[in-house]
Amino acid sequence: MNRKWWIAVIAIILFGVESIFAFIFPASLFPEDWIFVPRFLFIFFLMVTVYYDEKAGLLCAFLFGFFMDLVFTQILGIYLFWYPAITWLVARLMKVIHNHLLIMNFICLLAISALEFGVYFFNKVLQITSMDLRTFAEFRLVPVLALNFVFFLLFSFPLKKYLTEIFLEKQEEEGMFQSD
Repeated sequence: MNRKWWIAVIAIILFGVESIFAFIFPASLFPEDWIFVPRFLFIFFLMVTVYYDEKAGLLCAFLFGFFMDLVFTQILGIYLFWYPAITWLVARLMKVIHNHLLIMNFICLLAISALEFGVYFFNKVLQITSMDLRTFAEFRLVPVLALNFVFFLLFSFPLKKYLTEIFLEKQEEEGMFQSD
């Protein structure tokens, strides 16, 4: 199996993990008001976009944004819009900023914040949620950022290493077919 196809396999696995996360996460260890939402798949798209291929990252963000809407939300289009839009913005930003993992960590947390605020305001406008901004920030945004920060710390180095390796393989393959 070609190594770049593992990107799709990893994305599908992360989608599944996000789906069952509420059942396996020990929420009883934390205050009951806290809302933990994994954004592992979103972090993965951002890393694919920055360390492998922008088009592949945007395509994954678009496709899985559609699947997220289909499976988890009542309204099609929330994640279908926000996943690719924020992924595209991160791609533009990372072209001018060094893509060190520490910087990428900050950018991922910023992107997750933008995603959470985007979804929150969309739901607020449509009156799907009655949560005020302070409650949202305290009981949802902070736990979401903390959870995804831990995920980033645990998996960013091996992901970056893998994505960089397949990027170099892709460049090597493209170089083989170019004539001077």
